[in-house]
Amino acid sequence: MIFVRIDDRLIHGQVVTAWVKHLDISKIIIVDDDVYKDDFLKKVLYMVSPPGIKLEIFSAVMFQNVNQTEIKDEHTMILIKTPQVAKFIYDKVIKFKELNIGGMGAKPGRKVLYRNVSISPEELEILKELVEEGVKVYYQAVPSDKPIDIREIDLYKKIINRKE
Repeated sequence: MIFVRIDDRLIHGQVVTAWVKHLDISKIIIVDDDVYKDDFLKKVLYMVSPPGIKLEIFSAVMFQNVNQTEIKDEHTMILIKTPQVAKFIYDKVIKFKELNIGGMGAKPGRKVLYRNVSISPEELEILKELVEEGVKVYYQAVPSDKPIDIREIDLYKKIINRKE
């Protein structure tokens, strides 16, 4: 079982207390170039990782070389910060079936998509491409929330319909 989640905070309370327990996660993989290069941040993430959960941190390019069997053999959560990395993983590493959107913070060029998710037009286009590939893309902060299919979110419908 593979759970792929976009969450720019990576490991935090919701991940640790909700998703890991709900999905019986045994391994967390973080794929992020900046985190991979930052030894201090890596140490912090290892410290806050739940006890008993294996944590691995890769750059995107390094992740291409990971044996897919190792990913699939365990209950694995893949944490990433952006749709760009999700698309890279989908195209180059593993064809996941679902993409959970947790949190993407506000920054220049982004508009609020839904609750704590802000997105740029480029990021929205990437999510649209994944949807067209057959990936179920949805917002769900914690397991107890109802999943919201991205195609049902007003801003997504408004922007995508305008382009077609």
